[in-house]
Amino acid sequence: MTYRVGSAQGFYGDDVTRALPMIEGGHVDIVCFEALSELTLAILQKDRLANPQRGYTFDLAIIARQILPKAYERKIPLVTNGGGLNPQAAAEMARDTAAKMGLHGLKIACVTGDDVLARLDALQAAGEELANIETGERLADTPNQNFVTANVYLGAAPIVEALQNGADMVITGRVADPCLYLAPLIAHYGWAWDDWNKLASGIVCGHLLECTGQVVGGNSLAAMNNINPRHLPHLGYPIANVEADGSFVLTKMPGTPGCVTMETVKEQLLYEVHDPRSYLTPDVAADFTTLRLSPDGENRISVSRVTGKLRPDTLKVNIGRLEGYMRELIFTFGYPEVWRKVDMLKAMIAESWRDLPIRRVEYSYLGMNSLFGSLAPLPDDPLEVVARVLFTADDTDTLKTAVRRVMANGLSCPPGMSVSGTTVGAEPRPVLGLFPALVSREVVTPEIHYIEV
Repeated sequence: MTYRVGSAQGFYGDDVTRALPMIEGGHVDIVCFEALSELTLAILQKDRLANPQRGYTFDLAIIARQILPKAYERKIPLVTNGGGLNPQAAAEMARDTAAKMGLHGLKIACVTGDDVLARLDALQAAGEELANIETGERLADTPNQNFVTANVYLGAAPIVEALQNGADMVITGRVADPCLYLAPLIAHYGWAWDDWNKLASGIVCGHLLECTGQVVGGNSLAAMNNINPRHLPHLGYPIANVEADGSFVLTKMPGTPGCVTMETVKEQLLYEVHDPRSYLTPDVAADFTTLRLSPDGENRISVSRVTGKLRPDTLKVNIGRLEGYMRELIFTFGYPEVWRKVDMLKAMIAESWRDLPIRRVEYSYLGMNSLFGSLAPLPDDPLEVVARVLFTADDTDTLKTAVRRVMANGLSCPPGMSVSGTTVGAEPRPVLGLFPALVSREVVTPEIHYIEV
């Protein structure tokens, strides 16, 4: 019998309540919530620095309070990686919320083991080189050792085990996005861990589901002229009807705005994919070039003939490190001789900061080169220019001093200059840089903790 997987979150801050009509209407057998990205982990680290009990997404409280009761009543499991950097605290929050609502017999599974920050030295001592994927630099040789996060991309296995053990809700840390959706399929159909074609089909299914609104007409060039923009806040999120052989039909919540077409599916299929012949995940390397898409009715696209091959021997680990702090100021200038005024601004700032340990200063011009850089030349004599000045330092006091010095020139500035008050009053923000590396899968051991209500 077809197994129906719903997707109700594609990023931290997504409208997770889109799960409710799926659940209440009986359209799904399980719902997944994919919340993490490198940026999200950086945001969660800032939260955890302020409060060690945080580190998970605020969306989880909404899921626990509004969605879990409906899902538990209908025996529809929920899976989320919104546990982020603190899945244990997230699971305890969900337990407490469920208890207050009188839910009894509920089983929550918490998956940990992705966080290897405390093990970085031990891993290197054991022979793990932890070389930067992009530069080749070894972690031990990097001059910046101010590491604040280190999370391995786990695969589907711990979620499969939790679901097969009767978990009603599975909360994880850093599990690779499509593996959240692969796990329920393995748990339901009992696919073998070396059945590469079926595993690859599940990964493609997860990849198409994981960004929710994008595959149903949101953020879509293909659908831009065919969708009512007033419908964008109300798109029906995607559902995959998956067969035992791995083939599936991608559709959306019935009776809702949006569209699932060949074009929207192709857009999402190629989204964030480097090598379509070898889309690497912790569980399988999927080959997108063999699959076939075909219409299967209104808002229904059939996906079949996906092939896969042996999973990688290594897992990706993203190591986050504190690389100082940043601020920005936004200035506006009007005609005439706008570029002369911008040059005056640059000279004024350089002199004001002459003895400050500012590490980096960058200028961009909103609406001119802030998206595409130097791809097109700047206009010779524009009517107006909005200049964004980004600057960084190793400490917050330096940045605060820098802002005060620039603002002290308020009446000694280039003619007609104005500045965004919002940017003047903002606080310095931490800069969390990424050091992506690979680690042997044998040294990473996921753990599952069960909490019952």
